Amino acid sequence: MNKSYIEWGTVLAGTVVALAISTVLIQFGAAVGLTQVTNELSADQNITPGGVLGVGIWVLWVQLLSSLAGGYLAGRMRLPMDGDVTAHESDMRDGVHGLLVWATSTLVIVTAGSIFASIAALADNPVEDIKQVADVQRMHEHATIIFAFFAAATSLVSGVVAWAAATQGGNHRDSRADHTRYFSFRVTR
Repeated sequence: MNKSYIEWGTVLAGTVVALAISTVLIQFGAAVGLTQVTNELSADQNITPGGVLGVGIWVLWVQLLSSLAGGYLAGRMRLPMDGDVTAHESDMRDGVHGLLVWATSTLVIVTAGSIFASIAALADNPVEDIKQVADVQRMHEHATIIFAFFAAATSLVSGVVAWAAATQGGNHRDSRADHTRYFSFRVTR
């Protein structure tokens, strides 16, 4: 009997949790203006370093928290290994499950973003002044490059966080850690 080392059910469950947390946090960010996007470029739109930093910190928080929760769930829900297994092997497999949660959710977000960007590009948006658009694009170029680099770096960090959270979830699974004092809806008598 050749059993797969990857339990895709736990990976998908962690991915769903990570995507749901990302969605909720992005909605909160939109409510306070951290995700403002306008359809028209104009010369009076200023991108300040503080604004880029604020959005960057928010993106970092969203990615870290969703990766942490999704990775932990995947590690905690993965079935324990049979037989005499080293702690290193168990941590390795738990970590891989967390990394797969991060990778799967990242691919879903990139795919959805690409689809939305393609749809937006197809929208009829007439440009009246090509020179004005070019000036605004040059003005925003540096901020865009810095933000893109920061988003990629935070994405890599969130992959490491997903790995670490999954190994911690696996350790909690193996030690049968009881979290009911933190997360319980039972009425104590």
